Amino acid sequence: MAAEVPIAQRAAVHRALGEPTRVMMVDALTVSDRTPGELRELTGVDWNLLAFHLRTLEEAGVVERHVSEGDRRRRYVRLRPGALDRLVPRPAPVAVRNPLFVCTHNSARSQFAAGLWRQRTRHRAASAGSNPAAAVHPLAVAVAADYGLDLSRGRPRGYDEVRLDPDVVVSVCDRALEAGMPFDRPRLHWSVPDPVAGDRATFEAAFADIAERVSRLAAA
Repeated sequence: MAAEVPIAQRAAVHRALGEPTRVMMVDALTVSDRTPGELRELTGVDWNLLAFHLRTLEEAGVVERHVSEGDRRRRYVRLRPGALDRLVPRPAPVAVRNPLFVCTHNSARSQFAAGLWRQRTRHRAASAGSNPAAAVHPLAVAVAADYGLDLSRGRPRGYDEVRLDPDVVVSVCDRALEAGMPFDRPRLHWSVPDPVAGDRATFEAAFADIAERVSRLAAA
């Protein structure tokens, strides 16, 4: 809540948002991560000015950048969780009812996202992977269960097994996005680190990241 954020920090965020191009960038990042190149294309500014705007938003704690887990030359820009609480009142300009969430193995991140969407909105959702694993990861099942989400009967599926006609495809994996996806639907991207090589804390971090993004998308 805004009252819990130090006033100097709130003022810094408001200053960072007091410029039309930066507001346009934040709007574009509300429900999808973007590369700097995508932000440049959306805003029409040159690279030097884009770098200035990104630096301003980073210094105010609004956005952050990280390296793609797929193409290591690529960077993704994302909103920092909670950075805009009570500061940007209007929802994102997108309406979603039945999304498809995709990642590489469909064993954790996309399973989290689809399960959370169904739990929170009571609408349909599906998940799939470009190279599906044999089973949902045991740590994904355990972490989801701690939050009342049952993934124990889930099964990783390939793209060719998707039966839902989605209104949007949300990639939660850099590799899946960069490999290309055979779906002729609007796309959003969430650059969520793959937890599979980590421990339980890594899965919990991925779940928390996706839960915050699902809430933001549902609110839109």
